[in-house]
Amino acid sequence: MPALWFSLSASISVTYSIFHFADTRKEFAIEFLLSLALFFEGVTHALKFAWMDIAYFPFIILVSAFYNWKTVIALSLLVPLFEIEILLTGSALIEKTAFLISLLLTAAISSLVFTRIRNEKDSAVSALQTIKDAAKDISQGTGMESFGSEAVPHYFASMLKTDEEIKELLLSAKHAVFADSVNFFTPHQNSFALRCSSEEKGDIIINGMGIISECIREKKVIYSGDVDEKKANIGYIKKGRVSTILAIPVTEGSALLGALSVDSSRYQAFSEPDRHTAQMFTGHLARILERERIYPKLKRDYNGLRILNEESSKLVSSLDINIIAEKLCEGAEKIAPSQVFFFLAKGRQFELVSHIGKITREKKKQFNLKGTFINMAVENKQPVYMAEMKDYRNPIMPFKAEEVRSVLAIPLLYENNLLGVFVMFSGERDFADTLQIELLKVMCNQASTSIANAQLHAEIEKLATTDGLTGLFNHRVFQEKLSDELKRMDRYSEQISLILTDIDFFKKVNDRYGHPAGDIVLKEVAKVIKGTLRDIDIPARYGGEEFAVILPQTNGIGAKNIAERLRKSVMDASFSADGASFKITLSIGIATSPVDAKTKEELIEKSDNALYHAKHNGRNQSVLWNEMRG
Repeated sequence: MPALWFSLSASISVTYSIFHFADTRKEFAIEFLLSLALFFEGVTHALKFAWMDIAYFPFIILVSAFYNWKTVIALSLLVPLFEIEILLTGSALIEKTAFLISLLLTAAISSLVFTRIRNEKDSAVSALQTIKDAAKDISQGTGMESFGSEAVPHYFASMLKTDEEIKELLLSAKHAVFADSVNFFTPHQNSFALRCSSEEKGDIIINGMGIISECIREKKVIYSGDVDEKKANIGYIKKGRVSTILAIPVTEGSALLGALSVDSSRYQAFSEPDRHTAQMFTGHLARILERERIYPKLKRDYNGLRILNEESSKLVSSLDINIIAEKLCEGAEKIAPSQVFFFLAKGRQFELVSHIGKITREKKKQFNLKGTFINMAVENKQPVYMAEMKDYRNPIMPFKAEEVRSVLAIPLLYENNLLGVFVMFSGERDFADTLQIELLKVMCNQASTSIANAQLHAEIEKLATTDGLTGLFNHRVFQEKLSDELKRMDRYSEQISLILTDIDFFKKVNDRYGHPAGDIVLKEVAKVIKGTLRDIDIPARYGGEEFAVILPQTNGIGAKNIAERLRKSVMDASFSADGASFKITLSIGIATSPVDAKTKEELIEKSDNALYHAKHNGRNQSVLWNEMRG
């Protein structure tokens, strides 16, 4: 019943092909392949073309190219089931038996060949990945990915030049000892890989462990002048016979760099002087590899110093602590990509001034570092680096920090005074190496000097702009601020008011309680003024017991309300000296521009006139220029 048989056989093949290719693990391989063979066998029997059985050989070879040896051998053992009738009846038994044995040998040989090809491909892919990883390490500088895009091209250029030098060295060694080939192998995972050869590409094929692996593993010279290739595994196969092999480990100190193999088709090909000469070449090879290894480090060190120079120059270009902190964080992140934080010391608290990276939603800016890991750097005034924080249970930061595997904390000191603490952490283990840490220390040292200079500048500026007794702006700054506000008023067509106030009977306070008590009164009145005014208002000590307040964006009525609030606050306050309590009052004059005055001089004059009017008409009152004139 051919129609039924072929329909059923085709449906089985289709079903198993769906199962096989739909599964990511490629299950049902045997079932799928056997169903194809069964369908082919059916065609052969239906057409009575016995000679078509020869097609099994290319079929098995094709299967070997895509499936592992277990699948291929299993398939070749199952095919004889199709000939079970012939094997049982005995007809053409010898021919069929020879055919099946040949098929099994074909499966074994093709599996071995393609397995080696696949292993070579995997080794090549692995070697390529190793090169890519090395290039990535160089470009990142073990975390220094900002060290310049030139690092990778230079690295590959150096590698290419090194391979050329090694090739020339191997060719020289080949001619020096009359060898058939000289090869350099490097350790790779649990085996080894071919780095360079005196022969053409593809002539040397790695096939496993053998003499080369032993040489690398034991770090010893191995010489065999009578190699039986059928029994001995030298570790690679090549065109031509290998009868003599010399394997020499290539080392730099105690570090193993690889193995040099020298082979020949002649028995006992290399004499003692030849072997000594080959070992001499390993020394030259080690020096070439050392130069190759040192080049990326020198390149990385150079780029690190370049970044340090560029970023340090930015730190000295500003006297603003916020800008210095921002530049410090940006420069540090270029050296070692991670999350960066800078805390400025504020007494026993630390203010988070600048950061790069994710933090939890923290409303407060000042923190107490007690009990945290970074406090170790603060207490000891020494940098602290922890490469693995996985099992650390105490808090690392004063706020919640996620995915912290390694941390660096550097205190910023100036003349042994703690200015702040600089912190970097990463979700990766050991994110910074010795060079990066040293560069960061130098940058933090520069930042310490810049911050100290900024703080000194701020102190000097404060002394130059504020009144030493009250802490308010001095008369010079008052004049400058008033000019600036009047110019701004002209641009935006807004009103501005000026308050001039004087402490009533201040001379009596000095005469009765002394000048120290008078100074205390001035300071306390200044505190009340600062506590009463708005954020946009500008208070200043005008001179003696007089104070001035600039009220931006404020008309006469608004200024009168503020003045009254200020007058009542001072009137309600209590002052004491020599054990006695007393009260004081204020007289206040107010003028508004451009309603009352057009220029600064006019505005000050009219405010002063309003103050004079308040003092000579009862004191303890607020007077508007408009009201006085009326």
